[in-house]
Amino acid sequence: MLCDFNAELKGYGVAGRKKLDLKREHRKSTRQLAVLNRDLAAKMILLASQTGDTSPLIQAVDALQKADELFSTESTPRELVEIRQALAETLHMLGKTQDDVEALEKSIESYRSAITLASLLGDDKMRNDLKKNYAKARDLLAKKSPNVSVLGAA
Repeated sequence: MLCDFNAELKGYGVAGRKKLDLKREHRKSTRQLAVLNRDLAAKMILLASQTGDTSPLIQAVDALQKADELFSTESTPRELVEIRQALAETLHMLGKTQDDVEALEKSIESYRSAITLASLLGDDKMRNDLKKNYAKARDLLAKKSPNVSVLGAA
């Protein structure tokens, strides 16, 4: 009977190790997927800024949302904040140069998200810079579209 118990315990140990290995592999794959989504967003933002086309920005927003789902707020990498900042700045520039109210609205949303993430990282300089640009985007939106509410804090 004792031999059977030891054999069963050993078998559980192997199964337990396999389960642990699978969890580690899943965590690693999830991290890689989040990084790929973050990289895709960065490339789409660059493409939009080079071409003036806003359609890659939609893909960038989607990729960032997927990356957000995969990263916890405690493990948000600085690169993700910087990509949010680049997205906000690109949308702001496109909204300004092309009189695109929707791009300005999205830039404001992106700035708010980047401000929150910069706060989580404890980067006060980045947060303050983002807040300045956020205010500029809000002011520009108010001038271009007086009927749109730009109330809100960041």
